[in-house]
Amino acid sequence: MRRVLFFLLSIALLCGAVQGYVLFIGAPEELRAGAPLPVSGNTTFPTGTQFDIVLYKLQFTTPQEIGRRMIVVDESKAFYASFPTTGLEAGLYKVEVQFLKDPGSKLGSDSVTLQQVEIIDRSGEIFLTAPRDRVLGEALLIEGYIPDLGVATITLRISGPAGFSLPDQYVRTTTQPGKIDGWFSYRVPVTEPGNYYVEIYDQQGFMTTIKYTVERPAPVTSAPAGTETESGEPQQTSPSAVPFPLAALAAGLAGAAVICAVRRR
Repeated sequence: MRRVLFFLLSIALLCGAVQGYVLFIGAPEELRAGAPLPVSGNTTFPTGTQFDIVLYKLQFTTPQEIGRRMIVVDESKAFYASFPTTGLEAGLYKVEVQFLKDPGSKLGSDSVTLQQVEIIDRSGEIFLTAPRDRVLGEALLIEGYIPDLGVATITLRISGPAGFSLPDQYVRTTTQPGKIDGWFSYRVPVTEPGNYYVEIYDQQGFMTTIKYTVERPAPVTSAPAGTETESGEPQQTSPSAVPFPLAALAAGLAGAAVICAVRRR
């Protein structure tokens, strides 16, 4: 009996060794540029196992690495990673699992360790008419138009420094006579300098993220004392100049001397 149990246990261990550990990752097949790229997964690898999830841009030459996240398997055996896509070009990308050491036969053949993602860039569908660089007191003006949108509702999600954030802001677009472009204008008073990010959504979903930079006004500088030339400001006096009262007195004495000399004659 013991021999039978030993034989069955050996078969089970052998099958487990052949099958190996399983690891699955999942990511959206399509994503709007600027939206975070979520990657989730689960595994049967033991707690404490480490590996990286790497984001690559696919191209004719060697794929370009965009970013990576380290994963440490915990007791739940589930994991999650996120990659920002703001500024990424439209095109094909992939997320892939990379182990610190080659797992070899430990990785089961049923595992899914690579997913392809297409990033779609809709930033070209929005035209801004207000500068992105502002100073306090003028910020934050979000203004522009979306071609052919007409009258519709767009959603703005705004975040900034020091934990600044607003709930979704719903803005109604307007049109100009004889045209169908959707114009929008929205002002958000801000009191802190820094970078502010505005996510714009339409009926089709996420469009783009716009970065605004807000700075403090430049300090007003004054000219050094004694160099102003405007009226009412102090001026420098030439050391060789004769003060007006003394000049008048000298002229009077000279005139009197001339009169006295004429009378004596």
